[in-house]
Amino acid sequence: MRRLLLAAAGALSVCAAPPNILMVIVDDLGHDDPGFTALEPQIKTPTLDAFAAKSTLLGSYYVQPSCSPTRTTILSGRVPLHTGVNSFIPLGAPYGLGLNETTLPDMLADGGYRRHAVGKWHGGMYSYNVTPTFRGFESFFGFYNGGEDYYSHTCGSNAQEGYDMRRDRSARCGKGCSEVALDAKGKYSTTIFSEAAVDVINAHNASEPLFLYLAYQAVHEPDQAPQSYIDPYTKMGLSGNRAIYAGMLACLDEGFANVTKAWEAKGLLDNTILILSADNGGPSETCGVQGSSNWPLRGSKCSLWEGGTKAAGFIWSGPDVASGQTRLKGENYTGLMHAADWMPTLAEATGLTCAKCNPWDGVSQWKQLTTDNAEPARSSIYYGITDEQVGTHGPAMRYGCYKLILGDGGHPGGWNPPPTPNGGVQECLEVRDDPSFLETAPPLPANPNNTMILFNLCDDPEERNELPHTDQNKEIIGNIQQMIMAEWQTGVTFCPQAGCPGRAPPNCHNGLPVNISGVMVWEPWCD
Repeated sequence: MRRLLLAAAGALSVCAAPPNILMVIVDDLGHDDPGFTALEPQIKTPTLDAFAAKSTLLGSYYVQPSCSPTRTTILSGRVPLHTGVNSFIPLGAPYGLGLNETTLPDMLADGGYRRHAVGKWHGGMYSYNVTPTFRGFESFFGFYNGGEDYYSHTCGSNAQEGYDMRRDRSARCGKGCSEVALDAKGKYSTTIFSEAAVDVINAHNASEPLFLYLAYQAVHEPDQAPQSYIDPYTKMGLSGNRAIYAGMLACLDEGFANVTKAWEAKGLLDNTILILSADNGGPSETCGVQGSSNWPLRGSKCSLWEGGTKAAGFIWSGPDVASGQTRLKGENYTGLMHAADWMPTLAEATGLTCAKCNPWDGVSQWKQLTTDNAEPARSSIYYGITDEQVGTHGPAMRYGCYKLILGDGGHPGGWNPPPTPNGGVQECLEVRDDPSFLETAPPLPANPNNTMILFNLCDDPEERNELPHTDQNKEIIGNIQQMIMAEWQTGVTFCPQAGCPGRAPPNCHNGLPVNISGVMVWEPWCD
């Protein structure tokens, strides 16, 4: 069956205009929540669904178990094992994506792209040097940390409570340039991020290629949405945090519609690659539980189960990118794909190279997404380890149909169906182990019983039936275990402390908000 969505690899001629790129990241999106992946849709996402219907759906697309690891992977083409960002970056932590990493916008700058970021960053903020406009973007409007109130834009509690919304108007916009966007206070973040994206589009010179990275805060907790978006779902019979979550996602869909309409009005859409990706599975049972559902997949955000790592996503292109090709719509590409693949895929799509990049862990999927009968780009997926918020588990790897987890995938690891209308909201357990930083290259996470869990995901995508350790399966386990160990030995130590390689200098320690004109504000503290 044909999978033609984009132009065939290498089909962009020397004279062809480079494609514009719109990359949209949806925070904590459950696999069973948007219409294009839900088994029995409860939430109306008409614009996302309309694009998905004309896209290549990514049916075996994997990300990391939580936000910072996935975002830094997308922006560097390198997995947490090699960047050291194995877990979410807590408030005030003096680390982020290492300054030795060349980013996706850095690479696109060499191709003449204008590069702008809107929304959530969560790639480090101890110094302005790790904030967006020092990592290849020419402007940024959004927040540096990982989560906050959608209206007050404050995060943290007690001594850590501070306002976090920035307006960085130019490249390398640091102290004296970066502005605290106090005018955003009281305004719903999904709305203002959509508006900011539209402003970027309207101000853009359409003769130049544009890369817009739009990373919504939605649908991350806390459960907050304008009441007008919640009301239709309470009338449908949803209640509690499921109804609020539905309103949050519906508002995001409307914002996405406004952004793509502005993109089209600017004359950019026909020559555009549009990527939509969740950053991890929905937190249906762990790590900031809201109203999401990964049903029928097992597990939740922060875990190594499929519900934590198999992401909703698609890639769409305009007719100019697919010039001369027959484009089938709504087809599900089932080849293995990982968040680390976006950077090499876009390099091939744009004809760019990156000699200054560290070796990519991702592989280009351009041929696989654009041509018939291409050999699979991947035979394996390295999942890494769980997020520290659920303890130390893993690592895990998928090879072909088989998935091997060393130890455990993360507790509780259940199957959480969405609440039925008028049935109330299922109470889900959120694991709150006392967080402690992990060192993830040698030694391996503790596995005192030498537990090894094997699944055949082709036969059992919901991970309900652990395979017995027969002689044949022991051979499979041994082979994948060797692959895991070989991968593990290439890793760097997860070292969030100041003075570690690629991290803050030795005299930089944990930060706290500072008082700016009577407002406690999160601000880089090691410059």
